[in-house]
Amino acid sequence: GCLALPLVLEQLRCAGTPQLLQLMGRGYPTRCEFEALASRYRPLLPGFSPTLSSRDFVAALLAALRLEPATAAKPVADFALGVRRVFFSAGAMATLDELMHGSQADVAAILDRVRAYVARRRWVRATAAVSASLWLQRRIVARRRLAALALRSRALALSLPAARRWAGGARRRL
Repeated sequence: GCLALPLVLEQLRCAGTPQLLQLMGRGYPTRCEFEALASRYRPLLPGFSPTLSSRDFVAALLAALRLEPATAAKPVADFALGVRRVFFSAGAMATLDELMHGSQADVAAILDRVRAYVARRRWVRATAAVSASLWLQRRIVARRRLAALALRSRALALSLPAARRWAGGARRRL
């Protein structure tokens, strides 16, 4: 058979190959699935909430280990979170491996930092939700006021010709 190059290119694009090459080119040679990391490190942190998604757990764990995430302002850092995977820079994965061989005191300190990170994230999300609901409430009130004003202006526009006729007749009578 003959390869249809446009179809092959489309398959590579849909598989996320260009994004993978960009990340690897930025210096993130190691990648791991969120599920694999969560299943590996969740047992080391007993008593931690199992309701947390694997992605959030991994983000909390990496923040607790004081690894720097990649952002738009800082594209090269210790790790970058993808849709299903986390991408590590060279040497950052070793920090995670040290957790496996750490003492109970180290694990307890990391567990406290994970809990603090999760609490901060929940607080930020809750305050964002409150801010959004207050903004939405202000928009609804403003839209209702605008609708009432539009109704008044339509009523005024409808009554204006009649008022002009009346005023014209009144001027003629004087």
